[in-house]
Amino acid sequence: NDVNYNCKFAYFPLGVDIGKEILISAPFYTNQIEIIRHIAKSLPVEYRLYVKEHPSSIIHDWRTVSEYKEIVKIPNVTLIHPSVESKKLYENCSLVFSISGSAGLEATFFQIPSLVFSEQMFNILPSVFRVEDVEQLPLMIKTALETKVMINDLDRYLTFIEKNTFNFDWFGLLVDI
Repeated sequence: NDVNYNCKFAYFPLGVDIGKEILISAPFYTNQIEIIRHIAKSLPVEYRLYVKEHPSSIIHDWRTVSEYKEIVKIPNVTLIHPSVESKKLYENCSLVFSISGSAGLEATFFQIPSLVFSEQMFNILPSVFRVEDVEQLPLMIKTALETKVMINDLDRYLTFIEKNTFNFDWFGLLVDI
C-alpha cells in the first residue's frame, strides 16, 4: 500500500487470466509473469516496474499466493496492492504496459505513452506502441519514453470514435434472445 511515487516507474496492470482480453486478443502472451520478467529486464536501469492486480479479480478469483510470490521475486518489480488507486499510478508513471484491455488508452488521458501486446482500436494513436517481438522491448521502451503524448491526437481519436458509433441496448438484446 505504501507506494513510492518519487522514483521513475512503469506501470503494468495485470489482466484477468480467464478473460477474452488475453485468451483471444493476445494468445501468445497468456503467461503474464513471463511478460513481467521481459519488461523488467528491458526497462532502463533507473526505472522500476509496478504491477497491480486487476480490480475484477475480486469477482473472477485471485491468483494463487505462489503466483504473487513469484512476481515479488522478480528483480526490479514491485507488486502494488489492489486497493491503491490506479489514477494515482497513471498520474505518476512514465510508461504503461498492457497485454490487452483499456490501460493503454487510459494512459493517453494522462499523457503517458504505452506499449500493448495485442491489436487494439486505439493502437492508431502515435503514443501507443504494439509489441510484436519481445526482443524489441528495450528499443520500443526507449522510443516510447521519448514520445510526447499529444492531447490533440487523443481528441481526434475520440471524435472519430464518437462519429462512428451508435447507442445500442446490449442487455435488451440479451433479454430478447
